[in-house]
Amino acid sequence: MSNEGQHIDEKDELISLADRLRYLIGHRSTRAAAKAWQLSYSTLNNYITRGTEPSLSVAAKIAELEGVSMEWLAWGYRENVPVQTDENPAVYHVNRPEPAQNEPLLMAWMMVFNSLDTAEQEALLRLIHKEGIKGILRESEQRHSLAQAISQLDETQRHDFYTQALALAAELKSEKKK
Repeated sequence: MSNEGQHIDEKDELISLADRLRYLIGHRSTRAAAKAWQLSYSTLNNYITRGTEPSLSVAAKIAELEGVSMEWLAWGYRENVPVQTDENPAVYHVNRPEPAQNEPLLMAWMMVFNSLDTAEQEALLRLIHKEGIKGILRESEQRHSLAQAISQLDETQRHDFYTQALALAAELKSEKKK
């Protein structure tokens, strides 16, 4: 497969993952590249023609075998790393946006995420995947409303509430063990 017909924007950048895969395939056939990358032909063909995306482990394997960064393979970002697919490979660059207003949020998110242990990170990712951000925010709002309601109870009512809640939690825990 040749690099002809690739979608290149006004800055000579490969636009899609499929285009970057075609670029890496170079003058090989799709079958030859699939074999070199330890993929089935149909899987690689789906990445190129149907827009399906490889798993992280598959993308990492392709990037490693082809001598490109995961970042370039995924998004087209290049850190002056030459691609070793031709004698004179074309160099494609995608300019990263300047650090935007969301960079402090990204850094805060990474600090929080990195402060979690592996089990907590996995649980958070499962929760985000299952519930989505809106579900998490809705649950957070409900917890905030509950905390606010509890704070408005007098000391006796608050004590009774916690006593009943702990008894209910213990009952649920014992039922779960059965």
